[in-house]
Amino acid sequence: MALNVWMLTFEATPFVKVGGLAEVPTNLCASLAGKGVSPVIILPAHSPSIDPASETAELNVQGKSYVFEKTAHGNVSFIKVHGGFLDDPRVYADDVLEGKIIDFTTAFSLLLAEKERLGLAEPDIIHFHDWHSVLPLLKAKEHRGTRAKPALIYHVHLLVRKKLDKTLFEKVGLHLDWPHTVYLNGRYIELPLREVYERANGVAERIGLAEADKLVTVSKSFLEEDLQSALGEDVLSRGTFVYNGTDWSYESLYREVLSLHGEKLRELYGSSLSRLELRRYLLLHAMGNLPTGEPKLQDDRLRNYIAERVAPPLRDDLRVEAFRFDGPLLITTGRLSRQKGFDVLAEAVELLLKDLGETRVIFLVLPIWGGESYVDLLVNLSREYPGNVRVIFGVAPSIYKLAHLSADVFAAPSRWEPFGIMAVEAMAAGCPVVASRVGGLKETVTDIRKFGIKGTGLHVEPGDPYELADSLRDMLAFMEASNQGQLEKYLGKIGDGRLADLLENYIDAGEIIRKNAIDRVESYFTWEKSAEKLLAVYKEVLR
Repeated sequence: MALNVWMLTFEATPFVKVGGLAEVPTNLCASLAGKGVSPVIILPAHSPSIDPASETAELNVQGKSYVFEKTAHGNVSFIKVHGGFLDDPRVYADDVLEGKIIDFTTAFSLLLAEKERLGLAEPDIIHFHDWHSVLPLLKAKEHRGTRAKPALIYHVHLLVRKKLDKTLFEKVGLHLDWPHTVYLNGRYIELPLREVYERANGVAERIGLAEADKLVTVSKSFLEEDLQSALGEDVLSRGTFVYNGTDWSYESLYREVLSLHGEKLRELYGSSLSRLELRRYLLLHAMGNLPTGEPKLQDDRLRNYIAERVAPPLRDDLRVEAFRFDGPLLITTGRLSRQKGFDVLAEAVELLLKDLGETRVIFLVLPIWGGESYVDLLVNLSREYPGNVRVIFGVAPSIYKLAHLSADVFAAPSRWEPFGIMAVEAMAAGCPVVASRVGGLKETVTDIRKFGIKGTGLHVEPGDPYELADSLRDMLAFMEASNQGQLEKYLGKIGDGRLADLLENYIDAGEIIRKNAIDRVESYFTWEKSAEKLLAVYKEVLR
């Protein structure tokens, strides 16, 4: 008999994507579906539009009407919930977020009671993602009563320490005098909801930990350091980790790049293509010829903000000029937020270029409101170093994967990082990573200075541009010496003797590191591996 699993999330591909969370429920469920699990993803629609081909049910409560749209993507069923604030396309906007949470919780309560209207079976597991789903978790627990099922899983992707307003509970029909069993300070105890709230100081993640049957997060380091520090010792007895995964593989990336660029690549370089030729094509041709409409940036106000500040090599339409010359390539990706450390990287790049002036740097970044200072910083950096730096503000699908295959080094300078999918994607493309020694990056990237020729990159202390610059220089020189077979030219640029020794002992050291990166992703960080571990968690909690 199939295990029936519901997953609640505020975003899920292909319907709603703001950040990395959107990839997780869909990919986990797609992999679980092949392992004896019948998954359903439940999320706010964040849109009033309903596919006329979808099955729908309308349910009403206290003068509110919600429409449940049942659809499918691949082997995964989805329930998109419409009505009230859930129709607003602004997923996390401050002025609608509380209303969305209230409507989603209220609608979910209806679905629990009326699931047969949409042909849904009784769930064995309900899996709640991040703090937005804590109130629905409580409603599921209230609905469960004294029964053993469904088991309730609370999954923390990003720790925000969100303090919930006490009035929210009454607004979704949760009475503060509701007595029920929770897990606090190493034991089960019966408390009214009011006292649970007070002991948790209203923090959503603490409430989720106390109320759920199991806590799941995205890396061992994040569990044992960040979450334990923030939420207390119960994290260790109640929590486990399931790595996020990727569907990237070197072979699929290469095929996709050839499907987009193969004709031009063959015209320029013939039918046998090396990574150096891919790099040359990206830097000298593709960078300066993005298709119309790229980079994609949906927020017109942000686009205008950037356009008002453009200076060569950034153009008015946010496309960029191609580089004039080839060179060792460093790339980085991510949202322009303080977490991602792009200000530290910008300072490190200036130091790096003094030592390795032929380096080319590409920032593939997503601007967000609140990160305007980082926009200004990177525009200025590219203006000051037009021969070395390009910044793509927005999504550029035509070159995103090409850039990963072309790069010699990927920079992940995050100040904190629960998992760090960007590093895993880089390694899947065979690109070594220089990463901050934080969170999941400590586990995904293996330091060459510790693991030798079996490593996949280097670790640095977060927030230190000098150490970051030195490590980027060492890694870029290491890879370029191996790429070009020019040890004499680059060996003197490498400050760390351990890397220099590896180059002298292994003439193809760069290719070995690239293969290590690819193999590590295939061994530990695919969605299949993630689903296997999650299924084991489900079976454990149902015992």
